Amino acid sequence: MSYITNVFHMTVEPAALEEFKSLIAEIIALANKEPGTLIYEYSLGEDGRTVHIVERYLTEGVLPHIEETFGPFADRFLKLAKIETLYVYGEPPADMKAKLASFNAIFMAPLAGFARPTIAA
Repeated sequence: MSYITNVFHMTVEPAALEEFKSLIAEIIALANKEPGTLIYEYSLGEDGRTVHIVERYLTEGVLPHIEETFGPFADRFLKLAKIETLYVYGEPPADMKAKLASFNAIFMAPLAGFARPTIAA
């Protein structure tokens, strides 16, 4: 199995934070139903405006998430959040790499390490 891990670094203006939280609740509910999505977590920095998203997918789960789950929300999302950088870990195929590049992506190829399988709670 191959995986792609994405870490988005973005900012949300404090005045838009409540609207952003409402929007991401909708996206998270749909992402939770995606069989290829293994991790999908948003975190808020102490400054109240820095947001990170940590996503981990089976490689074949990335494009369906972008196109089918995130796509309908993209305009609203991008009006509320400014994506500063996206770090992509793994070896995305060319079509996926092209899609991710539009989010200011920095691609990081595997060097060394391991991933443990997710253990059900």
